[in-house]
Amino acid sequence: MKSRLSLVLVFVLFGFACSEAAGKSEPPSAEVTAEAVQEETRETEPASAAAPLALAPAGTSTYMDLLALLHLADVYDPAGLFIDFGTAARPKYTNGNWNSGWQGEIQEGGKSVSTFRKTARLYLPIDDTQPMQLRIRAKAYVSGPLITYLNGKTLKEVRASRDEGFVELVVPIPSENVRLGENSILFRATKTRQVRGKARSFAVDWVRLEAVRPEGEAPVAPVRVAVDEVNVAGIGRRAIRLAPGVRTDWFVEVPKDASLVFGAATTSDGDGALEVATKSDRKAANHDVRVRDAWSDHRISLNSLTGEVVRVRFRNAGSAELALSDVRIVKKAGEPIAIDKPARNVIVLLIDTLRASKLSIYNPKTRVKTPALDAFAAEGTIFERSQTPENWTKPAVASVLTSLHPATHNTKEDASKLPRSALMLSEVYQKAGFETGSFIANGYVSNAFGFDQGWDHYTNYIRERRNTNASNVFGEAASWIEKNKDKRFFAYIQTIDPHVPYDPPDEFLKIYDPEPYNGQVRNRRTHLMLDGVKKNPKKYSFTKRDEERIEALHDGEISYHDEHFGRFLAKLRELDLEDDTVIVITSDHGEEFQEHGSWGHGHSVYQELLAVPLLFRWPGVVPAGARVGPVVSTMDIGPTVLEATGVPIPKEFEGHSLMGFMRGDWPMGPYVAFSDFLDHRRVIRGGDWKLIVRGNLSQVIFDLQSDPWEKKELDGRANPIAQRYLRTLHGQFLGAQDRGKWLTAATGPSNEKRLTKEKQEMTPELCRQLVALGYISAECRR
Repeated sequence: MKSRLSLVLVFVLFGFACSEAAGKSEPPSAEVTAEAVQEETRETEPASAAAPLALAPAGTSTYMDLLALLHLADVYDPAGLFIDFGTAARPKYTNGNWNSGWQGEIQEGGKSVSTFRKTARLYLPIDDTQPMQLRIRAKAYVSGPLITYLNGKTLKEVRASRDEGFVELVVPIPSENVRLGENSILFRATKTRQVRGKARSFAVDWVRLEAVRPEGEAPVAPVRVAVDEVNVAGIGRRAIRLAPGVRTDWFVEVPKDASLVFGAATTSDGDGALEVATKSDRKAANHDVRVRDAWSDHRISLNSLTGEVVRVRFRNAGSAELALSDVRIVKKAGEPIAIDKPARNVIVLLIDTLRASKLSIYNPKTRVKTPALDAFAAEGTIFERSQTPENWTKPAVASVLTSLHPATHNTKEDASKLPRSALMLSEVYQKAGFETGSFIANGYVSNAFGFDQGWDHYTNYIRERRNTNASNVFGEAASWIEKNKDKRFFAYIQTIDPHVPYDPPDEFLKIYDPEPYNGQVRNRRTHLMLDGVKKNPKKYSFTKRDEERIEALHDGEISYHDEHFGRFLAKLRELDLEDDTVIVITSDHGEEFQEHGSWGHGHSVYQELLAVPLLFRWPGVVPAGARVGPVVSTMDIGPTVLEATGVPIPKEFEGHSLMGFMRGDWPMGPYVAFSDFLDHRRVIRGGDWKLIVRGNLSQVIFDLQSDPWEKKELDGRANPIAQRYLRTLHGQFLGAQDRGKWLTAATGPSNEKRLTKEKQEMTPELCRQLVALGYISAECRR
C-alpha cells in the first residue's frame, strides 16, 4: 500500500481579515502527489493580536525553529542560488573553516566579507544541468587572475585589479561540467598581499550561481532574506519577506508525529501564491497555497516522512511580496516525568574498547553473552545511536570528562596532555561538595596526561603497576563507595578488559572457542601481533583459525567483565544505593576485526570504532526498558548527570543534557553527533546518514539503515537531500567559533575556541606502560 501524506491546512484570520473581502476569499488549494491526500481544510475563529505565533496543534512542542535557523537555508533569489559571504550563511558551503582555505570574516568598507589566501573551496547544490554562470562580487588585494575549477575542470580565468575595489566577476559554467547534486568549486589566485596580519588574495562579498543571462541584459540585483518584524493588518510577526521568485530550502530530519507549521500573508499588491514542497530522496509532496493580505496559519502533516531527511521548500510563485512567519517543525509533546528530588550519587562506568554491536541490546545477532548488562539495560534507558567523539582513548575520554569536542580540548595526539585550563566533571562535583573517586585502568587517562584534576581519590592501575582486571577494579571501586556511602559521591570507573592484550580466563574463552588451538596467537602478545599485522610490510599473517581465536579472546574478555559487573551491581544493592544513584555505562571506542581490512582501533572512523553503548539507570525517573532513537554523543554524559544531581552545568561545557529524552521532554533538534580522527578525518552522523570528510576534503556518505556495516560507499549523487543536510550542519559546526553553540548564527575571524595545547614528555617508563597496552606510538619509537 502506498504511504499517505496527511495534509492539514488551517487558516486563522486575524483582525482586519474578518472584513467582507476576507469572508469571500477562497480557501487555499492543495496539490499533492499520488502518495499524499488532503485530509482537512478548515477555518477557525478570529484570534487576537496577542497570539502572533502560527498555529501548532495542542500537545505539540517545537522541534526546529526554521526562522532561527535561516542561516542554514539555501536561499535562491530570482536569478539563482545566492550566498551572502561575510555572514553565517557561508560555512555550510565552505566546509566551515576546516581545510577549505577560508580565513573567516573581516570588515571591508563597513561590511563583513570573507577572505582567502591562494585557494578556497565551495560546495554548491545544483538541481538543473542547464548552462550556468558564477557571479562573484569580490575585491582583489593584489592585481591578478582568479582561476575557477568546477568538479576538477578548469573554467574561464577572470582578472581583477587591486585599484577597482569590489567588482562583479562572471565565470561561465558549461552544462557538461555540471553534476546534479553537490558540485565542488575551487578558486585559485596566484598572488597575495599582507592585509591585517594575514596573506590574502581576495575578499568575497557574495556569490550567485545563476542561469546564463541573455547578452546585453542587466544583471539582477541580489535579494537578501532576513528575519524581521513584519506588520500585516495591524498584527506584527517575526517573519521573512519573499519577493516574487525567491525561494528558501531548509533541510531537516523528520521526527515521529511531526508537522510543518507557518503563517503567510501578502505585503504588497499582486497575486499571492506560495508553493510549499516537502521532498526526501525517496518521496515528495507539493502544496499550493493561496495567500492574501492578512495572516493565515497553515499546518502540513509530515507523518509519511517520519525518519526521512527532507528538503522543506517555500517559493513565492506569485506577483506579490509574501511574508512567512513562525516557520517551525513541531512534534507531539511527551508527558514529562516529574523529578521529586535530584539523584544523590553518580557512577560513570566506561568499558574500554567495547563497541555497541558486541552487545545483544544493540545487535540481536551477536554471540557475546552479557547477562548482567542485559538485566541492567532492562532497568534503564538505552540510547540506540550513541557516537564517541574520537576513535581512541585519550581524546574520547577527555571529551567524556570535560564535555568538550576534541578540537576544543586539544588532547588528540600521543603526547598531548589535557590542559590544566580544561574543567573536568570531577572538579565540578568536587566544588559542589561531592566525594570524587576515580578507578582507571588505562595509562593514557593518567596524571601524566593531565587527568588527575578534581579527584579526592585517584587511582591509575597502569601507572601504579597494579592489577587491571575487572575483579580488582570493581572490587576497589565498591570498597571506596561503601566507605563514602553516607556522603554524596561521584565515581568514575574505567575498566579495560576488552582491550589488548586479550587474556580472559579459560572458562570465558571456551564459550567462544571450545576447540583445541595450536596456532601462533598468544594471549599476552595479542597487542604486539595486532600492531605487527597493521604494518607495511606485515610482521604477521593470520590464518582463518588465528582470526577466530583473536576475536574469541576479545569476546571472552567482555563476558568475563560482565560477571564482575554483575557482582558490582549486587554490592550496590547490598549497600542500598540503587534508588538514588544514577549509573551510566558507555565506552571510549570500539574494536575492528577485519570489517574494513584492519584490526584494533585508532585508525579509522567506521562504526565498529565510533558506535558505542550508552545506557542510563535511575529507578523511578529514567524509564525502564526505554530506547531513545536520536543520535547523541558521549560528551553529553557530563551535562546529563549534572542535571540529574541538581548541579549547575558549567558554561564551559559544550555538550548538552540528555535528561529531556529520558523524561519525555525532548530537546529541540537537529539531532546529530560529530567525531574526529586526529586532524585527518571529520565525521557527522544524523539519523542513519553518515558523512566522512577526509583531510584533502574528499568525502563519502553511508546509509547506515540499509548498510550498517558500511560496505557501500556513496558519493551523494543518488542522495542529494541527505548529503545537503549533512553538509549544511557539518559546515556550520566546522565554522563555529563556539562549538557549544554551533547552531547559532555567529560570524567573525577564524579563531574558534581551542584550549592551549600542552605536551607530556614520553619517558621510557611511560612508553613501556603504553606499549604493554598495545599503544606503539611514534613518540615511543624515537
